[in-house]
Amino acid sequence: MSRFAYEFVGKVAALTLGPWTYSVVYLPKEVAAELPLQENPRLRVRGEIGEFAFSGAWQPTGGKWYLKLSKEFLKKAECGVGDWVNVRFNIDDQAAVDLPEGLRLAIEGDAEFQAGWEKLTPGKQRSWALPVAQAKGAATIQKRVAELRATLLKAGLG
Repeated sequence: MSRFAYEFVGKVAALTLGPWTYSVVYLPKEVAAELPLQENPRLRVRGEIGEFAFSGAWQPTGGKWYLKLSKEFLKKAECGVGDWVNVRFNIDDQAAVDLPEGLRLAIEGDAEFQAGWEKLTPGKQRSWALPVAQAKGAATIQKRVAELRATLLKAGLG
């Protein structure tokens, strides 16, 4: 028995939204019918594609749902547009936010920053945490955390 509640085979496709093109996998209608997509139109999930772990969200477009696959993930999984992949996943905690250590420590050590952070929705928290998580060096992490703090305080959220 699989440790994942949902599983299907899908084809990696290119999705163009405005000026951007993303590599995605679409959710089959029969699987979509089993998911709480009406209550959670950007349903957060965790799972595996092939043997590689992912976390993300099924996002709506034109009556279908897709999962974005980053260039880094595709390279690691050695797949690309046109390839068929085995997708396995579970529904994730919809309020979960993965905080990079530098951001977590800054928030925990600053009451104003923490107050502002806690006023953000989980989706806003994830969108602010992502650039910090993607930073490669300590200086860039510190810069992005400082920018986030300043933005929150300027907006009167701290």
